[in-house]
Amino acid sequence: MAKKQSAQTNDGLHYLQAELPRLPTAPGVYRMLNDAGAVLYVGKARNLKARVTQYTQPTRLPTRIRKMVFETRQLVTVQTHTEAEALLLEANLIKSLKPKYNITLRDDSSYVSVVITGDATPLIRSHRGAQRAKVKGDTYFGPYPSAGAVYQTLDFMERVFKLRTCSDTTFAHRTRPCLKYDLKRCTAPCVGKIAPESYTADVTAAKQFLQGERTKLLATLQTQMNDAAAQLHYEAAAAARDRIRAISQLTEASGAVTHILPEADVFALVTDGGKACIQAFYYRGGQHVGNHLFWPVYAAESEGNAELMRVFLALHYAARPAPMRVVCNLEPADAAALAEALTTTSGKQVKIEAPTRGEKAEIVARAKQNAAHALHKRLSESGNWQAQLNELAKLLQIGDITKLECTDISNISGKYAVASQVCAGPEGMEKNRYRKYKIETKSTPDDYAMLREVYTRRFARMVQEPPEHWPQVMLVDGSKGQLNVLIECAQAAGLWGNENSPQLLGVAKGEERGKGLETFYHATPRGLHILPIAYNSPLIFVLQRIRDEAHRFAITFHRASRATALSVSRLDEIPGVGPTKKKALLQHFGSVAAVRGASLSQLEDVPGLGKALARIVFDYFQG
Repeated sequence: MAKKQSAQTNDGLHYLQAELPRLPTAPGVYRMLNDAGAVLYVGKARNLKARVTQYTQPTRLPTRIRKMVFETRQLVTVQTHTEAEALLLEANLIKSLKPKYNITLRDDSSYVSVVITGDATPLIRSHRGAQRAKVKGDTYFGPYPSAGAVYQTLDFMERVFKLRTCSDTTFAHRTRPCLKYDLKRCTAPCVGKIAPESYTADVTAAKQFLQGERTKLLATLQTQMNDAAAQLHYEAAAAARDRIRAISQLTEASGAVTHILPEADVFALVTDGGKACIQAFYYRGGQHVGNHLFWPVYAAESEGNAELMRVFLALHYAARPAPMRVVCNLEPADAAALAEALTTTSGKQVKIEAPTRGEKAEIVARAKQNAAHALHKRLSESGNWQAQLNELAKLLQIGDITKLECTDISNISGKYAVASQVCAGPEGMEKNRYRKYKIETKSTPDDYAMLREVYTRRFARMVQEPPEHWPQVMLVDGSKGQLNVLIECAQAAGLWGNENSPQLLGVAKGEERGKGLETFYHATPRGLHILPIAYNSPLIFVLQRIRDEAHRFAITFHRASRATALSVSRLDEIPGVGPTKKKALLQHFGSVAAVRGASLSQLEDVPGLGKALARIVFDYFQG
């Protein structure tokens, strides 16, 4: 049951004290809101009344939490049946609401899994997103920490187990083996080149490999090889031998195989200087399949490491299933409730442990060493970024620079025009603040007009934001002409020459990009001035890096936009081909290039296309 009250007192402390008698002693989740209704904090509690009582004792609270309490004007509580249920609700609310005072974790990527389908003739492929194993008997392995790890796994599975990877539509319409059969990467079950029982045995062997049952698999293959040799079936014996050799070589090459962690995620947390770093190692099938660094934002004076680890794990697994074991360098707060919650969401028993001896402890220690090294490196780098931004602020005669934006344009003769906006701060490039723009008003070469559109849109958004969210510096990749466009747009928006207005800079390339020969123009009400930045100074290379990142980001977006337009437009131009027919063509052939190269009879085989439309498509590409 939820309840919501409005504060009538002058500060949040008095409001919370007045609320205490009405709070339940049950487990649940609470939200603190300010006078504008924005969520300040989301927390879970075993006992809601006892937890909120702690906020009414300001002398025991850190400065940051005391500030939050005095901003609080509303309290919303939701009772739950168990603490584990409260923990799940808390993680989902933090992820969706992104409260100001909570630990934040920028980890919204959906990890990739390997799936062997439950079809009569199973196929193996990658899968991103929720696992739907119960729909038709698919078997999932993972998730893996990166797409690269999945593609390496799929490549190995193709070479060793030769399962099909084609779509069901392609499989159903094959009349002869594809190129993968000739390359010995598929046994061509589509045209009966392998007996169904033999293909089923290959599928079983592939699942054993992905489940980490390699000792059992190797023993089975050894028996198969010996039996085939005894019966003089030398080709079958050689195939088993090659499979044994490939699996053994992979195990030896990986150098990171452990039988003690068949399916586990290992996390090591280190903190220093108010920053936190978490190193993750991922084990699937007993093999180390990848690693990832996380940089949670937290308040060192208010959250202990155990609480930080708890919230991190809850947020991390809010969007992906947990493995059977979660191994940490320290026990998270409320570990039992967290394990119960992860067991509920993943559908399997999840164990959380913090080993102190043995092979697991050694693996955790290695992860912790990596985390400490990464954190030390980042602290060093962020110190340099901070120093250079301070130097730039001194040249511009302004206060601290916490946000610097740089914009660049990318197009080909005005076509597929896009713009990038990257952001840098005291700790380096802040990719979560990057923005992309599709140019809508120009399709002919005119960089000034394109920049005018981008900056008009940017300033229109800025005037809706509080000044503390504005960048202190706006940098445009271009010389005086581009900078004048920026000035014009700032003036039109009323953000020029005011106390909080951004400083406007333009960067003109030197004789050779990357040589530190750039000229930086600073716009002031008195005109444009060249900033006296020394040749090959650390500051010029930081600014150069920001400019190059804007250029890279713009080109990447431009190429993606161009590829999308080119791949879709040709089919859109064909009379009679709407979204349904276009989808049927792409599903059948796989690409526009394949449709263009198809014969008339092949086009007629497309389900739902018909002979008349097949002739139109064929004539369009041949004309």
